[in-house]
Amino acid sequence: MGKIKLLIKYFVYRIRRRGVKGHGIHSPFVFELNRNVLNSGKKYREYDNIRDYRRSLSGNRKIIKVNDKGAGSLVFSSDKRVIGDILKYSASSCRTGRLLFRLARYFKPRNIIELGTSLGFGTMCLATGSARGTVYSLEACPRQLEIAGAELERAGAGNVELIKGDFRDMLPELLNRIEQVDLVYFDGDHSTGSLIWQYRTCLAKADPSSVFVVGDIHWSDEMDRAWKILCNDPAVTLSVDLFDCGLLFFRKVMVKQHHILTYSD
Repeated sequence: MGKIKLLIKYFVYRIRRRGVKGHGIHSPFVFELNRNVLNSGKKYREYDNIRDYRRSLSGNRKIIKVNDKGAGSLVFSSDKRVIGDILKYSASSCRTGRLLFRLARYFKPRNIIELGTSLGFGTMCLATGSARGTVYSLEACPRQLEIAGAELERAGAGNVELIKGDFRDMLPELLNRIEQVDLVYFDGDHSTGSLIWQYRTCLAKADPSSVFVVGDIHWSDEMDRAWKILCNDPAVTLSVDLFDCGLLFFRKVMVKQHHILTYSD
């Protein structure tokens, strides 16, 4: 039933979508975001590294025990999971990974926080896009973090700090160590209460140039509710619904607005 509901949401999104490929976009900032990031059409050489990282894990049939502290899974019914299946069903897609890379390359964040490392695919994309920045990636599952660490080292992603532990414990501790949050990727606990707490905690260290990326905004009814709450937050001046993820901006010079857009591979 979960997959059927997700398909229905996608068709509704397609009907409601406006401004695709730049048509109807009047905000100069959103126009440039669409042209240079969402639908730039440029093929970066780093895409090969992103593809290779995913391929190195996709055929791995080793079974590991996962410590899932989030909202659970729509696919897995057991805590014992095949590594390749985790990559297929739980990690960011290759398309989303390339978007993360382009966002990091375009906005040039120095401090990036990723909430939910999984197998490190999103981590690698963010780290590759922001070679001069640091990606702080938090994950509660020790076994997934161990695999991610080995793969990220093999891929040469040296600008990553992996942090093991529960978000409630480790996120405030991390924020005490860094001056400002430039980009956050929320891709861990998919429950409304936890996501809102993560958002508000990170917001304390955000500034008008910060970018928040929220994964799986239509993954469940809970995520639908959470996304609406975030979009309506007074601090948010621009929200962009890309269906499988959403973008939040805090630029004070902008009149509050919401866009439903798409993005290319």
